[in-house]
Amino acid sequence: MKTLVIYDNEGYIYLQLTSENNRIPQGGINYLEVEVPVGKYIKSIDVSITPNEPIYEDMPKTDIEKLQEQVENLAQANAELTSIVAMGKNND
Repeated sequence: MKTLVIYDNEGYIYLQLTSENNRIPQGGINYLEVEVPVGKYIKSIDVSITPNEPIYEDMPKTDIEKLQEQVENLAQANAELTSIVAMGKNND
């Protein structure tokens, strides 16, 4: 299996990628040092403008976050159903 190694002129290794389908860098290697906003990740870099800018996307929800939303939705639906049932008993 091939490994792509990204390193600087002093031999310091920054990244190693091992995959059957490594993409070989075209041209030079550039870098940006940016503050990534909370809840976002860098999807790609817009190289059509100078200086280049990161393109951010929202972090995907974790399974725990999805389950927490489902629990909240179920709790709300249960509260609404309980209210409907209680109002039905009062009307009798």
